Amino acid sequence: MIMSKKTNSLFGCLLLLCCLMQITGTAQQKAIVGFYKALPKGKTYVTDKQTNEVLYYNPDSAIVTNKDIATTRAESTEYTGRPVVRVVLTPAGRAAFGKATRESIGKKILVLMNGRLLMAPMVLNEIAGGEVEIDGNFSMAEARALAVNLAPERARDIEETAVYPPRYFASLDSALVHKDISKLERLLHRSASIGHSNGWVQNKNELIDDLETGKVSYQSIDQISIEEKDIEQDFIRVRRKLKVEGQYEQYPFEVTLSVMEIWKKQSGGQLQLWSRQAVAIKD
Repeated sequence: MIMSKKTNSLFGCLLLLCCLMQITGTAQQKAIVGFYKALPKGKTYVTDKQTNEVLYYNPDSAIVTNKDIATTRAESTEYTGRPVVRVVLTPAGRAAFGKATRESIGKKILVLMNGRLLMAPMVLNEIAGGEVEIDGNFSMAEARALAVNLAPERARDIEETAVYPPRYFASLDSALVHKDISKLERLLHRSASIGHSNGWVQNKNELIDDLETGKVSYQSIDQISIEEKDIEQDFIRVRRKLKVEGQYEQYPFEVTLSVMEIWKKQSGGQLQLWSRQAVAIKD
Protein backbone atom coordinates (compact mmCIF):
# COMPACT_ATOMS: atom_id res chain seq x y z
CA MET A 1 0.00 0.00 0.00
CA ILE A 2 1.07 3.62 -0.23
CA MET A 3 0.93 5.65 2.94
CA SER A 4 1.26 9.35 3.62
CA LYS A 5 3.33 10.38 6.61
CA LYS A 6 1.24 13.50 7.02
CA THR A 7 -2.17 11.88 6.89
CA ASN A 8 -1.32 8.38 8.18
CA SER A 9 -3.01 6.82 5.16
CA LEU A 10 -2.70 8.09 1.62
CA PHE A 11 -5.75 6.29 0.33
CA GLY A 12 -6.71 4.13 3.29
CA CYS A 13 -5.68 0.57 4.04
CA LEU A 14 -5.40 -0.86 0.54
CA LEU A 15 -3.61 -3.96 -0.60
CA LEU A 16 -1.27 -3.91 -3.56
CA LEU A 17 -2.77 -5.44 -6.65
CA CYS A 18 0.66 -6.77 -7.56
CA CYS A 19 3.34 -7.65 -5.03
CA LEU A 20 6.18 -5.18 -5.49
CA MET A 21 8.80 -7.65 -4.35
CA GLN A 22 8.25 -9.61 -7.55
CA ILE A 23 9.31 -6.74 -9.78
CA THR A 24 11.75 -4.58 -7.82
CA GLY A 25 14.58 -6.98 -8.54
CA THR A 26 18.16 -5.91 -8.02
CA ALA A 27 19.63 -2.46 -7.73
CA GLN A 28 20.80 -2.69 -11.35
CA GLN A 29 17.24 -2.67 -12.70
CA LYS A 30 15.47 0.60 -13.38
CA ALA A 31 12.14 1.31 -11.72
CA ILE A 32 10.04 3.70 -13.80
CA VAL A 33 7.06 4.77 -11.75
CA GLY A 34 4.05 6.88 -12.65
CA PHE A 35 0.79 7.94 -11.03
CA TYR A 36 -2.21 8.44 -13.34
CA LYS A 37 -5.83 9.50 -13.02
CA ALA A 38 -8.32 6.76 -13.87
CA LEU A 39 -10.43 7.70 -16.89
CA PRO A 40 -13.92 6.51 -17.83
CA LYS A 41 -12.71 5.54 -21.32
CA GLY A 42 -9.63 5.66 -23.52
CA LYS A 43 -7.27 3.75 -25.81
CA THR A 44 -4.74 2.77 -23.14
CA TYR A 45 -5.66 0.55 -20.24
CA VAL A 46 -4.40 -1.95 -17.70
CA THR A 47 -6.30 -4.78 -16.06
CA ASP A 48 -6.56 -5.34 -12.33
CA LYS A 49 -5.71 -9.04 -12.26
CA GLN A 50 -7.45 -9.60 -8.94
CA THR A 51 -10.79 -8.06 -9.93
CA ASN A 52 -10.50 -8.25 -13.76
CA GLU A 53 -11.50 -4.59 -13.85
CA VAL A 54 -10.32 -2.71 -16.95
CA LEU A 55 -8.82 0.65 -15.95
CA TYR A 56 -8.22 3.37 -18.53
CA TYR A 57 -5.60 6.11 -18.29
CA ASN A 58 -3.66 8.57 -20.44
CA PRO A 59 0.04 7.50 -20.52
CA ASP A 60 1.03 10.98 -21.71
CA SER A 61 -0.51 12.69 -18.65
CA ALA A 62 1.22 11.30 -15.59
CA ILE A 63 0.54 13.14 -12.34
CA VAL A 64 4.03 12.45 -11.03
CA THR A 65 6.94 10.35 -12.30
CA ASN A 66 10.54 9.70 -11.29
CA LYS A 67 11.54 13.26 -12.15
CA ASP A 68 9.19 14.46 -9.38
CA ILE A 69 11.03 12.45 -6.69
CA ALA A 70 13.33 14.49 -4.48
CA THR A 71 14.61 11.81 -2.09
CA THR A 72 14.06 8.13 -1.30
CA ARG A 73 15.10 5.92 1.58
CA ALA A 74 14.32 2.47 2.91
CA GLU A 75 13.12 2.30 6.52
CA SER A 76 10.84 0.40 8.88
CA THR A 77 7.36 1.62 9.72
CA GLU A 78 6.87 3.08 13.17
CA TYR A 79 3.96 0.82 14.17
CA THR A 80 4.54 -2.51 12.43
CA GLY A 81 8.26 -2.51 11.72
CA ARG A 82 7.62 -3.50 8.08
CA PRO A 83 10.21 -2.37 5.51
CA VAL A 84 8.94 0.48 3.32
CA VAL A 85 10.35 3.01 0.90
CA ARG A 86 9.87 6.63 1.94
CA VAL A 87 9.44 8.91 -1.08
CA VAL A 88 9.59 12.69 -0.79
CA LEU A 89 8.31 14.61 -3.80
CA THR A 90 9.79 17.77 -5.23
CA PRO A 91 7.81 21.01 -4.75
CA ALA A 92 6.42 20.64 -8.28
CA GLY A 93 5.57 17.00 -7.65
CA ARG A 94 3.94 17.80 -4.32
CA ALA A 95 1.77 20.50 -5.92
CA ALA A 96 0.76 18.27 -8.84
CA PHE A 97 -0.04 15.34 -6.57
CA GLY A 98 -2.04 17.48 -4.17
CA LYS A 99 -4.07 18.97 -7.02
CA ALA A 100 -4.70 15.56 -8.59
CA THR A 101 -5.89 13.99 -5.34
CA ARG A 102 -8.11 17.00 -4.63
CA GLU A 103 -9.74 16.58 -8.05
CA SER A 104 -10.01 12.79 -7.75
CA ILE A 105 -11.84 12.31 -4.46
CA GLY A 106 -14.12 9.32 -4.90
CA LYS A 107 -12.16 8.20 -7.96
CA LYS A 108 -9.16 5.95 -8.52
CA ILE A 109 -5.54 6.79 -9.17
CA LEU A 110 -3.41 4.18 -10.91
CA VAL A 111 0.12 3.47 -9.76
CA LEU A 112 2.27 1.83 -12.44
CA MET A 113 5.86 0.65 -12.33
CA ASN A 114 7.61 -0.28 -15.57
CA GLY A 115 4.22 -0.26 -17.26
CA ARG A 116 2.66 -2.72 -14.78
CA LEU A 117 -0.23 -1.91 -12.48
CA LEU A 118 0.74 -1.98 -8.81
CA MET A 119 -2.42 -0.61 -7.28
CA ALA A 120 -5.51 1.41 -8.07
CA PRO A 121 -6.68 2.94 -4.78
CA MET A 122 -9.74 5.09 -4.32
CA VAL A 123 -8.88 8.66 -3.26
CA LEU A 124 -10.53 9.52 0.05
CA ASN A 125 -9.09 12.99 0.61
CA GLU A 126 -6.58 15.48 -0.76
CA ILE A 127 -2.93 14.59 -0.06
CA ALA A 128 -0.86 17.75 0.18
CA GLY A 129 2.11 16.66 2.30
CA GLY A 130 4.31 15.43 -0.53
CA GLU A 131 5.56 12.34 1.33
CA VAL A 132 4.47 8.77 0.67
CA GLU A 133 5.47 5.32 1.86
CA ILE A 134 5.57 2.40 -0.58
CA ASP A 135 4.82 -0.78 1.32
CA GLY A 136 5.03 -3.89 -0.83
CA ASN A 137 5.46 -6.65 1.75
CA PHE A 138 9.13 -6.95 0.81
CA SER A 139 12.35 -7.49 2.74
CA MET A 140 14.62 -4.66 3.81
CA ALA A 141 17.06 -5.65 1.05
CA GLU A 142 14.28 -5.36 -1.53
CA ALA A 143 13.18 -2.03 -0.07
CA ARG A 144 16.74 -0.72 -0.35
CA ALA A 145 16.97 -1.90 -3.97
CA LEU A 146 13.73 -0.12 -4.85
CA ALA A 147 14.88 3.06 -3.08
CA VAL A 148 18.07 3.02 -5.17
CA ASN A 149 16.10 2.44 -8.37
CA LEU A 150 13.80 5.38 -7.64
CA ALA A 151 16.59 7.70 -6.52
CA PRO A 152 16.98 11.05 -8.33
CA GLU A 153 20.43 10.14 -9.71
CA ARG A 154 18.58 7.91 -12.20
CA ALA A 155 16.66 10.90 -13.52
CA ARG A 156 18.63 11.13 -16.76
CA ASP A 157 17.78 7.57 -17.79
CA ILE A 158 14.15 8.09 -16.79
CA GLU A 159 13.94 11.32 -18.79
CA GLU A 160 15.32 9.49 -21.82
CA THR A 161 12.39 7.06 -21.81
CA ALA A 162 9.98 9.97 -21.38
CA VAL A 163 11.28 11.40 -24.68
CA TYR A 164 9.61 8.45 -26.40
CA PRO A 165 5.91 8.54 -25.44
CA PRO A 166 3.42 5.93 -26.72
CA ARG A 167 2.69 7.96 -29.85
CA TYR A 168 6.36 7.63 -30.87
CA PHE A 169 6.03 3.86 -31.30
CA ALA A 170 2.62 4.26 -32.95
CA SER A 171 4.32 6.33 -35.67
CA LEU A 172 5.61 3.02 -37.08
CA ASP A 173 2.02 1.78 -37.36
CA SER A 174 1.00 4.95 -39.20
CA ALA A 175 3.91 4.59 -41.62
CA LEU A 176 2.85 1.01 -42.41
CA VAL A 177 -0.79 1.97 -43.01
CA HIS A 178 0.07 4.94 -45.24
CA LYS A 179 3.01 3.22 -46.95
CA ASP A 180 5.25 6.09 -45.89
CA ILE A 181 8.49 4.61 -47.21
CA SER A 182 10.69 7.56 -46.24
CA LYS A 183 9.50 7.31 -42.64
CA LEU A 184 9.99 3.53 -42.62
CA GLU A 185 13.54 4.04 -43.90
CA ARG A 186 14.18 6.22 -40.84
CA LEU A 187 12.35 4.04 -38.31
CA LEU A 188 13.69 0.62 -39.35
CA HIS A 189 17.25 -0.40 -38.50
CA ARG A 190 19.28 -1.72 -41.45
CA SER A 191 19.49 -5.09 -39.61
CA ALA A 192 15.84 -5.15 -38.53
CA SER A 193 14.16 -8.52 -38.05
CA ILE A 194 10.36 -8.35 -38.19
CA GLY A 195 8.54 -11.50 -37.06
CA HIS A 196 4.82 -11.91 -37.82
CA SER A 197 2.23 -13.93 -35.92
CA ASN A 198 2.11 -16.59 -38.67
CA GLY A 199 5.83 -17.31 -38.29
CA TRP A 200 6.84 -15.19 -41.30
CA VAL A 201 10.06 -13.19 -40.71
CA GLN A 202 11.10 -10.24 -42.86
CA ASN A 203 14.10 -7.97 -43.01
CA LYS A 204 13.85 -4.24 -43.67
CA ASN A 205 14.08 -4.45 -47.46
CA GLU A 206 11.55 -7.28 -47.69
CA LEU A 207 9.00 -5.40 -45.61
CA ILE A 208 9.33 -2.25 -47.71
CA ASP A 209 9.25 -4.19 -51.00
CA ASP A 210 6.06 -6.03 -50.02
CA LEU A 211 4.36 -2.75 -49.13
CA GLU A 212 5.41 -1.09 -52.38
CA THR A 213 4.25 -4.00 -54.54
CA GLY A 214 0.96 -4.34 -52.66
CA LYS A 215 1.66 -7.90 -51.56
CA VAL A 216 0.78 -6.69 -48.06
CA SER A 217 -1.39 -3.70 -47.20
CA TYR A 218 -2.72 -2.41 -43.89
CA GLN A 219 -6.08 -0.69 -43.58
CA SER A 220 -5.64 0.17 -39.90
CA ILE A 221 -3.30 -0.48 -37.00
CA ASP A 222 -4.64 0.70 -33.63
CA GLN A 223 -2.38 0.77 -30.60
CA ILE A 224 -4.59 -0.51 -27.79
CA SER A 225 -2.03 -0.31 -25.01
CA ILE A 226 1.64 -0.28 -24.08
CA GLU A 227 2.13 -2.94 -21.43
CA GLU A 228 5.87 -2.59 -20.90
CA LYS A 229 8.59 -0.04 -21.66
CA ASP A 230 12.13 -0.39 -20.34
CA ILE A 231 15.51 1.06 -21.25
CA GLU A 232 18.90 -0.67 -21.06
CA GLN A 233 21.85 1.34 -22.34
CA ASP A 234 21.13 1.98 -26.06
CA PHE A 235 18.07 -0.29 -26.31
CA ILE A 236 14.42 0.22 -25.38
CA ARG A 237 12.16 -2.81 -25.02
CA VAL A 238 8.48 -2.20 -25.67
CA ARG A 239 5.56 -4.63 -25.45
CA ARG A 240 2.44 -3.34 -27.18
CA LYS A 241 -1.07 -4.59 -27.90
CA LEU A 242 -2.34 -3.80 -31.40
CA LYS A 243 -5.47 -4.37 -33.44
CA VAL A 244 -4.57 -4.82 -37.11
CA GLU A 245 -6.69 -4.98 -40.27
CA GLY A 246 -5.21 -5.52 -43.69
CA GLN A 247 -4.77 -7.75 -46.69
CA TYR A 248 -2.11 -10.31 -47.65
CA GLU A 249 -2.21 -10.81 -51.42
CA GLN A 250 -5.97 -11.25 -51.98
CA TYR A 251 -6.77 -12.45 -48.45
CA PRO A 252 -8.13 -9.95 -45.88
CA PHE A 253 -7.23 -10.39 -42.24
CA GLU A 254 -8.13 -8.89 -38.86
CA VAL A 255 -6.13 -9.80 -35.77
CA THR A 256 -5.24 -8.59 -32.29
CA LEU A 257 -1.53 -8.84 -31.60
CA SER A 258 0.83 -8.77 -28.65
CA VAL A 259 4.02 -7.30 -30.09
CA MET A 260 7.46 -7.29 -28.44
CA GLU A 261 9.79 -4.72 -29.98
CA ILE A 262 13.43 -3.82 -29.39
CA TRP A 263 14.34 -0.29 -30.49
CA LYS A 264 17.97 0.82 -30.79
CA LYS A 265 18.99 4.37 -30.01
CA GLN A 266 20.98 6.15 -32.72
CA SER A 267 23.15 9.23 -32.47
CA GLY A 268 20.98 12.27 -31.86
CA GLY A 269 18.37 10.25 -29.94
CA GLN A 270 16.51 8.75 -32.94
CA LEU A 271 15.18 5.25 -32.32
CA GLN A 272 15.17 2.52 -34.95
CA LEU A 273 13.31 -0.76 -34.74
CA TRP A 274 15.92 -3.49 -34.39
CA SER A 275 13.74 -6.53 -33.64
CA ARG A 276 10.05 -7.31 -33.51
CA GLN A 277 7.97 -10.42 -32.81
CA ALA A 278 4.19 -10.61 -32.93
CA VAL A 279 1.81 -13.17 -31.41
CA ALA A 280 -1.91 -13.36 -32.17
CA ILE A 281 -4.13 -13.14 -29.09
CA LYS A 282 -7.85 -13.19 -28.37
CA ASP A 283 -9.56 -9.86 -27.69
